[in-house]
Amino acid sequence: MIFQDSPIRDLAKLVAWYPLRWFVTAAPWGIAYFLGGLVGRVYCRVCPGKIRRIARNMHCALRGEGLTESHAWACARTLATRHYVEHMEFYKLATLTRENVGKHVTMEGIEHVEKALASGKGAVLVHMHFGSKQFPLVALGLNGYPVTQVGYRDTSAGDYSFIHRQVHLRLRLKIEARFKAKHVHLGEFMRPLYRCLQNNELLMIAGDGIGGRRNPGLNYLPIPFLGRQMLFPPGPARLALSTGAPLIPVFCVQEDGKWHYRVLFEPPIEQQDTGNQQLDVLANIGCIAKAFERYIKRHPDHWMFWEEFTEGNLIPAGAQCCSGKGELESSRPSGFGGRGGE
Repeated sequence: MIFQDSPIRDLAKLVAWYPLRWFVTAAPWGIAYFLGGLVGRVYCRVCPGKIRRIARNMHCALRGEGLTESHAWACARTLATRHYVEHMEFYKLATLTRENVGKHVTMEGIEHVEKALASGKGAVLVHMHFGSKQFPLVALGLNGYPVTQVGYRDTSAGDYSFIHRQVHLRLRLKIEARFKAKHVHLGEFMRPLYRCLQNNELLMIAGDGIGGRRNPGLNYLPIPFLGRQMLFPPGPARLALSTGAPLIPVFCVQEDGKWHYRVLFEPPIEQQDTGNQQLDVLANIGCIAKAFERYIKRHPDHWMFWEEFTEGNLIPAGAQCCSGKGELESSRPSGFGGRGGE
């Protein structure tokens, strides 16, 4: 989801990261989920323009899969609510222990990870901004698996506001440091990534890139995805190909009707290795994209990058698309906002 820093958002960040964070950290999990859902529902009412864009992109991509306009609107609202629920979860992740993490998340397909570790080359776990993004990392770490998260936390970026850098990002880093996992941030020296695999550890990397207003990197590659060409980072596939490490897609899915998650480890993809690195990387990313597609079609309200799924963001400029103009405008539920923006 795309958010623009502003004085109003900076004020909201100060409230969220100080009194609200303190309260949620001390409160039961049920209170955290209630507050996240409440904030999300309010946001949907206040910012219908964002919900409209997300719903339009969903419907454009998935109407061939039977996603109706009204369902797209419902999924868009659920997605926005999920975004704020995830904020509340994040405040509490560092309070989890090996004894109680199972109350919140279960892991399925972990045998694929254990088989990969038995090979001695570690594994590259490729995830999306899908469901609750950091529960897989926390669950693996608490269950004793050696895991490192590769992320993006540029606290000096000039396009972030002072509050975003010095409050939002700084406190996120502080909480993440308490996880039973290591972190490597993009822009730092990348040798630790290879060292992790050489030490037979797990490396978690987002396979759908960086969201928000930041453009994908210049080395991103266009791959067929949901009927379009979407830009994917080549890093996970290149890293696995150059080290011989298995490449395992990972997904975090919310169980129906309750705030409990299943972390699903897919079997390692069959990596193409013909000696032509460029073609091999393209083929292997294509396999990852197909796995991503399957889960997005099943759970469209889980993927956080629907707003970015437009030309000039994740879609290369000049790509063909269906416009969807007018369709969602006419079918919008009567009580749901006007053309107001964020």
